[in-house]
Amino acid sequence: MVRNQHKFLCLFLCVLLLVSALMVGSFSAFAAAGDTVYVRLNNSWSSVRCYMWNSDSDKNANWPGATMTKVSDNVYSYKLPKSYGNIIFNNGNSGPGNQTNDMVYPGANQIYDLSKDSWSAYNPGGNNPTTPTSATSANPSDTITVYLKNSAGWSSPNCYMWNSDSDKNSAWPGVAMKSEGDNEWSYTTTKKYSGCIFNGNGGSSQTDDLTTMDGYIYDNVTKQWTVRDVSPIRVSSFSADPSSEIYTGVEVMLSANAASSAGTVTYKFSVTNSAGSTSVIATNKVGAASWIPTNAGNYTITCDFSDTAGNTNSRKLTLSVANDTNLANPVIKSVTPGNLNLVKRNAETTVSVNAGGGKTGTNLLFYKYIVKDPNGAQNTPYYTLNSTYRFTPTKLGKYTVDVYVQASDNNTVNRTYTYEVTDNGPTTPTVPTDPTPTSSSGYQKGDVDKNGKVNISDATYIQKHLARYSGYGNIDVALGDMNGDGIVTIKDSTLIQRRINGDY
Repeated sequence: MVRNQHKFLCLFLCVLLLVSALMVGSFSAFAAAGDTVYVRLNNSWSSVRCYMWNSDSDKNANWPGATMTKVSDNVYSYKLPKSYGNIIFNNGNSGPGNQTNDMVYPGANQIYDLSKDSWSAYNPGGNNPTTPTSATSANPSDTITVYLKNSAGWSSPNCYMWNSDSDKNSAWPGVAMKSEGDNEWSYTTTKKYSGCIFNGNGGSSQTDDLTTMDGYIYDNVTKQWTVRDVSPIRVSSFSADPSSEIYTGVEVMLSANAASSAGTVTYKFSVTNSAGSTSVIATNKVGAASWIPTNAGNYTITCDFSDTAGNTNSRKLTLSVANDTNLANPVIKSVTPGNLNLVKRNAETTVSVNAGGGKTGTNLLFYKYIVKDPNGAQNTPYYTLNSTYRFTPTKLGKYTVDVYVQASDNNTVNRTYTYEVTDNGPTTPTVPTDPTPTSSSGYQKGDVDKNGKVNISDATYIQKHLARYSGYGNIDVALGDMNGDGIVTIKDSTLIQRRINGDY
């Protein structure tokens, strides 16, 4: 009897151990809130998304999931807002070859290789294959140089580095960094330190704790390490707005900025679709262009930089475009007048909204407009079926218009547009017929800075006006409206460039 009880007890304990092991395995497979999921984008995909879930009602985002962020070379990451146990990587498209199988997430510090279809250990910021070498890896010399892109405009940047509380490069806030020009700063140490913090403004502004990356540059706005560009053409930015949730018919504004010691930089924007077909969007010296996708899919946007000495550089970004034909959520594609445009005081202004989606219930879209004058006074808003709204600004200064679009299921999207009201706002559009027509003011069309000639400074003037630089608040629309649509936009800046180049 005792022997039988002993057997039963052993069997019971074995079952408990098995259940315990399964529970431990189950919990360790969960990615906890704040964890970062990694994937190596080394197959034919041009972008990657992360879809995670615990159940049909408990997921990180609607399919195809959240867009992942590039952290280095072909490694992409996604930071979890909460715990999830299941995961799929995909490229945003349907059909075979566009997604992985359903997988159980294996836990923190793992990376999924799309070409090998397998998980492996990963050390973020460490010495992984195809990722930057960290300061703690073996180097021929202990000399380490880190760089800071001071996009946030901190005063007197410092670098604080450490291995432990008793092993650090200096007392807080660290050692003053050296200016390298172009808003870049460097710090070199002859000893390895695993961690670093960049800070400025007397130590009151600082980054998170970072893993030291020898030879790399950290941007204190984007919060990412990247390879430091040492090309004769130094590229400081290349971006798209919007960069996510893009639908067919949505105008995407592209902007880039670079500098060269050899002189003026020329920018060539091009787009490549998933089939590999490439077309040029624009070539100019302004560093801006607009693109309206007509088909859904994944696209690679390239900006090629060149200067008069024959130096070149290039940057790429990937954009995913979806079709709004069956989209339940509403989406604002464009609004006219565009953001930061001029409108005229005491003249009726019409705000026109191009929206899509809302394919649910009655399939109707409802619009609401909140107009605020420079003193904060606003209209009484209400929803309407009208995609246009008219108002007459009576005060000089900045007006804001909050545009709301709502589907029949009450799902709502909104954007805010700002307009500068002047006494020289848009007038009745006139299409120029002469290559160098003059306005009633006596200046040539395009001579927005009124210096008696049309050159690159006029295109730059429009760019700074649209970006709301101090001292660039007013533009004579009769001079800046190159395409005759009654407003001054980035398109007019591009047309000035084309006129300078002789193709407009």
